Amino acid sequence: MPVINMDISDLGRLIGDGFDLGVFKERIPMIGATVEREEGSEISVEFFPDRPDLFSVEGVARAYRSFITSESGDPENVYRPGDDSDLVLEVDGNILDVRPVIAGAYITGVMIDERALLSIMNLQEKLHLTLGRRRKKVAIGIHDASPLKPPFRYWAAGPEEVRFVPLQKEGEWDLRRILEEHEKGMAYADILAGLDRYPMITDSEGKVLSFPPIINGELTRVKVGTRDIFVDCTGWDRRAVSLAVNIVCSQLMDRGGELHRIEVRYPDIEGFSEHGLKSGKWPEYRFERWDLDLEWASRWLGIDLTEDEATRSMKAMGYPVERIKEGGLRVGIPPWRGDILHQADLVEDLAVGFGFENFKGKYPRMQTTGTERDIRKLTNLMRETMVGLGYLEVKTISLSNEETQFTYMGREERDHVSIRNPINTEHTMLRDNGLPSLMNLLRANKHRDLPQRLFEVADVVVGNMNRTVLTAVSEDSRSSFTEIKGVVERLLSDLDMSYVPAHADLPWYIRGRAASIMVEGKMGVKGLRGKDVEEAVIGHFGEVHPRLISGMELGTPVTALEMDMTYLTSMMRDRS
Repeated sequence: MPVINMDISDLGRLIGDGFDLGVFKERIPMIGATVEREEGSEISVEFFPDRPDLFSVEGVARAYRSFITSESGDPENVYRPGDDSDLVLEVDGNILDVRPVIAGAYITGVMIDERALLSIMNLQEKLHLTLGRRRKKVAIGIHDASPLKPPFRYWAAGPEEVRFVPLQKEGEWDLRRILEEHEKGMAYADILAGLDRYPMITDSEGKVLSFPPIINGELTRVKVGTRDIFVDCTGWDRRAVSLAVNIVCSQLMDRGGELHRIEVRYPDIEGFSEHGLKSGKWPEYRFERWDLDLEWASRWLGIDLTEDEATRSMKAMGYPVERIKEGGLRVGIPPWRGDILHQADLVEDLAVGFGFENFKGKYPRMQTTGTERDIRKLTNLMRETMVGLGYLEVKTISLSNEETQFTYMGREERDHVSIRNPINTEHTMLRDNGLPSLMNLLRANKHRDLPQRLFEVADVVVGNMNRTVLTAVSEDSRSSFTEIKGVVERLLSDLDMSYVPAHADLPWYIRGRAASIMVEGKMGVKGLRGKDVEEAVIGHFGEVHPRLISGMELGTPVTALEMDMTYLTSMMRDRS
């Protein structure tokens, strides 16, 4: 999760009168944060990734200021845009298939000192990594507007069509060289892979502002003392681009800037409308109005909220609030809050603003005593034994595919739970066998030292039923049937159970080097035939077939075991 490093004096100045560091450290976790460390003049706070508006000292101060006073004041007036600017950003049609979404803003009178400059750069990078998905979804450019001559142009240029001085470099570079030699170009070149034209933002004289999503031009580098700033944001997701611009604008307004919208002109070409793109004023910086049903909110939270309590709680979270009817409030969603998607999100903030420490518990009318489930007791005991035998516990995902589950294992395909709309060919079904997951893990770690001994307690789906199984593998030049047989004997010995090894003709084991595990249930084992014998089998173990080892690109013997914990739990319960 993102960790925000803040200068304590800068934080205090932004919060205002009455700032107390001790109170801050005590109260900030109630917003959903963790104080990571305090060292010298800095404090570091970790936030959940669903609140990108808190990824800067300005955002933290803005949220804390209203939370600690339980009053949001009039945020709509404080964060009201000024008059629209006369800046125009023209979008060329040739950008449609390259990177079609762009938004911009013009902020004047920003007070940039060293701490503000560092905060701006840190927010930009955190938004790139989180909201921007490493710049692929969203990329932000922040520019000193003073050397520029609008109108601006957003277009796609050939690899050698444009030359400019990239940020923190000397001499002019073309776009191909930037992608091949510049550290940012090499880091993000994959975003533009396969394209023969690249995004460019230039002014009316051809001066380069930005080569998004790679690097800005040195000409517009923001420095201490910069007053007027132009913000651009490009990507593929209109909503994410709009949110990123709003968050950056809010930060700059907290630094004394005044926001002015610009005009973005899209060409009248079919295709832009598919992304929701049309000419208009940006940014879309406004407080949306949502209605909050207090009866619904009280029912969900399990408390009876009065209108005054709800109003105070929502204001503590930075929302302007007005009463619309008996039992209802109209709430203004700030333009920097992209995490409000449903009334339930407002209720979550209502609970935070009310204070979790103010929720009072109720004793249940029926007194019951909880206890650990039998299968949990069993699997915990199995885990302790496996760790004692030198095995490392792992967790793999329950999704698999038919090739891994059946083809690699040499099994005939049988009924299984398929994924109706899989997002890729690797995850098309729910696994019904735990061994392929561990074999895949061995393949992924084949460059690691041997021996490798892994186990997992996990669910598989057989037919339409979940079953908990213990699966283990051992990759070692000395792995043998005798070794894995000893593991099985130790596991059952810890349960005070005996077993009988029986013939196992399973395609993923070497014939004659595998066995089924039969344990004594309430019916006993001796003399069982037919169906009764199958019911007594709780698992299998043996030496993995070379065909499967080779298919998994391994070159060392592997032994494996699988035991059905669900069935074993049932048998132990019957026995007692």
